[in-house]
Amino acid sequence: MIVESGWAARVMSWLRALSAIIVVNLLIVAGTLVGAVVLGTLPALSAGAVCLTQLRDGDGTGLVRRYVAEYRARFRRANALGAPFALVGALLLADTAVLPSLPQPAGAMLAVFTWIIAAYAAVALLAALAIDVRYRDRILPTLRFAAGLPLASPVMTLSLIGSLAVIVASLLALPMLIPLVGISVPLFVGGWFVDHRLAQLDAHHPRAAAVAR
Repeated sequence: MIVESGWAARVMSWLRALSAIIVVNLLIVAGTLVGAVVLGTLPALSAGAVCLTQLRDGDGTGLVRRYVAEYRARFRRANALGAPFALVGALLLADTAVLPSLPQPAGAMLAVFTWIIAAYAAVALLAALAIDVRYRDRILPTLRFAAGLPLASPVMTLSLIGSLAVIVASLLALPMLIPLVGISVPLFVGGWFVDHRLAQLDAHHPRAAAVAR
């Protein structure tokens, strides 16, 4: 029997984590397609967030079974939770379509406003998904918490936006990685930032003790 130790153990651990992230990414894509995209995107992201949280907690086993179970259990709730974000996304797409036809400087001002709202909405969505994994509260309180957390935690928000920008730039530079980790990596990193902040705010959070050390 070969016993892994030292750097070899760390490399194997990272490879197992990467494999799990790829599996979750493929599951998210499959879940989105199963729900005909419109109804499947939010349940797929919600179930993926659960699996990636489990992975960050150190357990990479049974992810496929966990994903399927969470996808079914969270289907209606995830769509209700994500409805405001879907509306914001539709409005942002409409703004983006209008931008080329606007005269300057109105077009530039609207472009900046659109990017700011898009960044805020992305952080709030990641917050909503992470919060819903740890706390199964009602929809409206969860949305209020998710909407307020980016404003109440500017360091987290700026760090998360910067990290997402680096991830997006990296994926655009290496587009062959997009089908493998294009969804799960941003969801994994975003979930880490939000979950870390939740652990700082809540003494009863499962990782509160680890954060306090």
